[in-house]
Amino acid sequence: MQSGGTADGETTQGNVWALPPVRIGGAVSYDLRRDTVGDQTRTQHGFSTTLNASTQTFIWQPWFSQLTGNVGLTFAKSSSDSNATEFGNSNSNKSRNVILTGGGQLSILPQSRFPFEAHFNRNDSRISSQLAIGNGYASQRYGFSQHYTQSQGDSMFGWDRSTQDSDLNGRDQQDSWQLSISHALQNQRMQLIGNRSVNTHEDTDESAVQNNLTLQHSYTPSSSLSVESMSNISRSNYHLVSGDNNTRITQLSTLAFWRPDDQPLTVTGGARLFTLASDSTGFRDTSFGFDGNSAGARNSNANVNLGINYELSRFTRLNAGANVNLITTNGLRSNNTNQTIGATYQPDFTELGKFRYNWSAGSSFTNTTGSEEASRQVSLQLSHGLSRSFTVSPISTVSMDLSQSVAAVASSGNSNRTTLSDGTFSEDSGSTLRLTHSGSLSWNISKEPGDAMIRLSASDSRTVSGRKEFFQLINLQASSNLPTGEYSSWTGNLTIQGVRQEFAILGNTTELGILQQNSSEQHGFVTTSGGSLTYQHQRVFGVRRLRFVSDLRLNSQALLPLLGGPQDQETAAWENRFDYSIGRTQLRLNMLIARNSVPRATTAAVQRATTLNRSILFSVTRTF
Repeated sequence: MQSGGTADGETTQGNVWALPPVRIGGAVSYDLRRDTVGDQTRTQHGFSTTLNASTQTFIWQPWFSQLTGNVGLTFAKSSSDSNATEFGNSNSNKSRNVILTGGGQLSILPQSRFPFEAHFNRNDSRISSQLAIGNGYASQRYGFSQHYTQSQGDSMFGWDRSTQDSDLNGRDQQDSWQLSISHALQNQRMQLIGNRSVNTHEDTDESAVQNNLTLQHSYTPSSSLSVESMSNISRSNYHLVSGDNNTRITQLSTLAFWRPDDQPLTVTGGARLFTLASDSTGFRDTSFGFDGNSAGARNSNANVNLGINYELSRFTRLNAGANVNLITTNGLRSNNTNQTIGATYQPDFTELGKFRYNWSAGSSFTNTTGSEEASRQVSLQLSHGLSRSFTVSPISTVSMDLSQSVAAVASSGNSNRTTLSDGTFSEDSGSTLRLTHSGSLSWNISKEPGDAMIRLSASDSRTVSGRKEFFQLINLQASSNLPTGEYSSWTGNLTIQGVRQEFAILGNTTELGILQQNSSEQHGFVTTSGGSLTYQHQRVFGVRRLRFVSDLRLNSQALLPLLGGPQDQETAAWENRFDYSIGRTQLRLNMLIARNSVPRATTAAVQRATTLNRSILFSVTRTF
């Protein structure tokens, strides 16, 4: 809207409506794709033309309202042919589509304290250079938001509706509401957040409703004290084909942190109350002897905890903690308490020639009481390590680390008992001594603008008394990022890992849930490997704007990715891509070869077989 004037010099105010500037563009593209999976081949090709128009303007004055919008019209024509040599089947499909997309946004008083915004957007997945037309869908999203800002805080209310229409899956709709209010005082801040979402699937009449309301309060009277509190109420209702479920959750929690400025002391404390109620109808599960149409659960938990940390000296730290936990499950109550006190000592490292030596010690005592068990436990940990780093050349260094630790645990109480089938108890020794060794050797190369790293590490952790358990790990990792020229570079990584372990099983469970006996399970070395290698060139054959990327990805449950077989669940993929731009014309050529292991049922058992997938895609796009 503009002001106009008269021919005799007298000016008057009038409305002059003028079209805003419109930016017009588009693209014409052709795509060809061929996929071969085993004996099955599928060829797709398509042609599409898209015309886009966008504008940005205002209504009356820019400070009053601003309007942006865009619209796109696409004509797409595609066809696909597929055949399976093994079954002698073949079919072809052709389709033509006129697709309308676009969006817009209206902002009213955008620079004020109460801006309003409304938006609309429509997309269609059938507009894709990958020819993903078989499961295409159209989605729409529209809604609004209203804000109000003040010096002590701000608030917002908004609503959104999203819909998705698909020939394969039908229509889905989601409505979302959001409310947010915050207010700040001198040393306090409160925030209220509410959310509601309703999801529906029209074909099956399924729905999901989620309501959530959260109130947060922060209190910081000084730099040494802060208190964070939160209350939350959540309700969810699911109406599914298999049945209905209603869940209600309530939470109350607070956490306090105090660290005085004049003392090396830190105190933390907290309290939490949690309740959950769930009701389900329409579910049947005969494996647990339940054959009804409804089930319910009522759980609640109350917890109070306190922790204290004190730095007695530069190398010595003391800690203590207490915890009280009350649990109610479907009317059955249980409670337990836990008290812990401990100390650690860790001095500075010591120079031993060209090596660095460090050691540390720690001890703790834990007392546990409760409705079902009571125990006391004393632990002692000692560890030391040796490390060295030296320069091989101006661009490479080698680092070595060795460490050893021993942990002794002595405990007593009901937690060491195992109930046997005859009703008697089997008492464990209650003491365990665990020894752990670990070491690593790494080689780093750093040269601008690239780098490389190789690291070999191994660890062995085992018990030398009590239950016989051990865990062994060997890991080799290599990575590099090395430019080979002004426009080309190699990047890659390789990881090889072997794990071997033996662990104790406390007992076997009978139908009545009674632990019968102790046993153990041992595994040999299980190896896994994976890696990737990527080569990039920004100017292939010296041609400007001709880019090439080759990406190789390998994974296997074998020592090396290339040595895996079908039973090792090996997967491999090699993708090569050329991109070439000539003005507004873009050409792309993608070639992919992938090999993976898939299960195949036989008369004896389920075995795995290797399948080879090949795919090639060519596309050309001209924008204007």
